[in-house]
Amino acid sequence: MIQLSAVALLFLFWGAVYAADILILSSSYSRRYERFLHHTGLSVSLGQVRWYTAGLNRTFVRLASWQSPWQRAWFSAGVWFAYVAMVGSIVLLVGTLVQGVRNLTRAPEERTQQILVPVMPGVNLPWNHMVYFAATLLLAGVLHELGHAIAAIREQVRVNGFGIFCFVIYPGAFVDLSTEHLDSVSAKQKLRIFCAGVWHNFVLVLLALVLLMCMPFLLLPLYSTGQAAVVTGLVEGTAVSGPRGLLLGDHVTRMDDCPIRSKEDWEQCILGILHTPHRGFCQSADQIEHFNTAVKVHKTAHGVVECCNTNTSLSELCFSYRHSNLSSQNHACLPARRTASGAVCRTNSDCLTPGHHKLSQPWPHGVYCLFPALDNNTRLLRVSQGRDPPMLFLGNPWELYYHAKVSSYMPRFNFLPLELPEVLETFCKYLISLSGALAVLNVVPCHALDGQWILSALVDLQLGKLLPNRRDRDAVAALVSLLGTVLLGANIALALWSLIFR
Repeated sequence: MIQLSAVALLFLFWGAVYAADILILSSSYSRRYERFLHHTGLSVSLGQVRWYTAGLNRTFVRLASWQSPWQRAWFSAGVWFAYVAMVGSIVLLVGTLVQGVRNLTRAPEERTQQILVPVMPGVNLPWNHMVYFAATLLLAGVLHELGHAIAAIREQVRVNGFGIFCFVIYPGAFVDLSTEHLDSVSAKQKLRIFCAGVWHNFVLVLLALVLLMCMPFLLLPLYSTGQAAVVTGLVEGTAVSGPRGLLLGDHVTRMDDCPIRSKEDWEQCILGILHTPHRGFCQSADQIEHFNTAVKVHKTAHGVVECCNTNTSLSELCFSYRHSNLSSQNHACLPARRTASGAVCRTNSDCLTPGHHKLSQPWPHGVYCLFPALDNNTRLLRVSQGRDPPMLFLGNPWELYYHAKVSSYMPRFNFLPLELPEVLETFCKYLISLSGALAVLNVVPCHALDGQWILSALVDLQLGKLLPNRRDRDAVAALVSLLGTVLLGANIALALWSLIFR
C-alpha cells in the first residue's frame, strides 16, 4: 500500500504553498509579490510551481545555427525514428494490455511480469532514489524540449519562451512556440519539430547506454576493477556490521571457497550458498579431541541439534561429522572461528592431502569434514575482507545481500568517495529507463502528447491528396488519437490497479 504518511506530507506541503500564495496576494504585500513573480518568471498553482523565461531564446538561435547542414539531417533522422517508434509503441501497448487482462484471471504464481509499470515513490521507487528520479526526469525533459526549440527555430517558427515546472513530485520542462508561425509551415517542417523531442530522448538513452558500458574504462585512472567487491554501505545494528563484521571500504575477496572479484561475484556467491547444502570445514581428529567440550546432545524447539553449553560460551558451535560414509553421526562442540579456519569441504575425502589414499575404514587419526549443526536457512560463512582475522558470519545469507552494499570499483586514492561509481551507474540506468519510457509513450498518438501532433502532421503529409478537405483529415487524426488515448489510458489504469490493489 502507498505510504500514507508521505502522501499526507505532500498534501500538507503543497497546501501550505498554495495557501501562502493566496494570503500574500490578498495582503498589503501583493504588488511587491506580483512584481517579484513577474521579474523571476515564477508562478504558483495548486500542486505546481513553474518557472518561465524568454532569456534563453538567443541561446536557442545560436544552437540552431551551429552546423546547419548536419542539423537538417539530424532532425530528419528523428522523423524516421518517430515513424518506427509510433508503430512499435502501439504494438507494445496492445501486447501489454492483453497480457494484463490475462494476468487478472491467473493465479498469482502464474502471472507474467508487466512491461509497463508506473513509477510511484514509496511503492516501487525507494525514497532514497528520489534524487535520481527527479534529476533524470528533469534532464530528459529539458533535452526533449530543447529538441523542439532548436528544430522550431530552424523551421522559422518563433520560440516565445522556455520553462521548468514541478507538479507534486514530478519535474518537467516545456517550450512555448508561436501557434501562428507553426500553422504556417508545411507538414514536413512540423514533423521535424514535433519528432525532435522523442528523438532526443532516444539519443539520450543511447548515450547513457554507452557510458554505462564504458564506465570501467572511463573511471580507470581513479578506480580499479576485477580485484574485489568493495563495501560501500552497511545497515547498522545488524550481524553484518560492527567491529567483528564488515567495515566501509573493506575489500571482500572470498566467501568460503567462492572467489569474489566484483559485485556480481558477491551476489552469485550468496545465491550459490543459498541453493547448495551446508558446507563443512576440515579438522584433524587430534584437534577435535583437544578442543571438544560437548555436553549431552539434544534437539532445540526448532529441531536443531545442540551439543554446547550456550550458558557458558558464545564462541563455540556444535558440529557433526562421520568417521565413514556408513557410520553414525558424531557431534563435537568446538570453537567456531578456529574450526571455520579449516579448508572448506563436503565429504571427508575432500580433506585428504595429495599424499594420502582414500580410506574406507574409520580414521582414528585422520581428518574429518565437520558440518555446523544449523537449520536449513542458517549458514556459517568465512568472509575474507582484507583484514585479519576474516569475518565469521553466522546467519541467513540473505542478510549479507540486504544489509551490505558492495561495488566492483576500488578507489586508487583514499580521498575518492566509495559510492561515486555506483551513483554514476545508477543515474545512467535511470536515464535509460525513464528517458526510454518518455520516448516510447510520448510518441503514442494520444491526446496532449507529442504523438497527437506527429499523427496530425503525418495525416496531412500522407493523405493530403486523398482527403483534400482539412476537416476530413482532422477527423481521421482525431479518431486515431482517441483510440490511442483509450489504449494508453487502459494500460495505465490496469498497471495502477495491479500495483496498488494486488
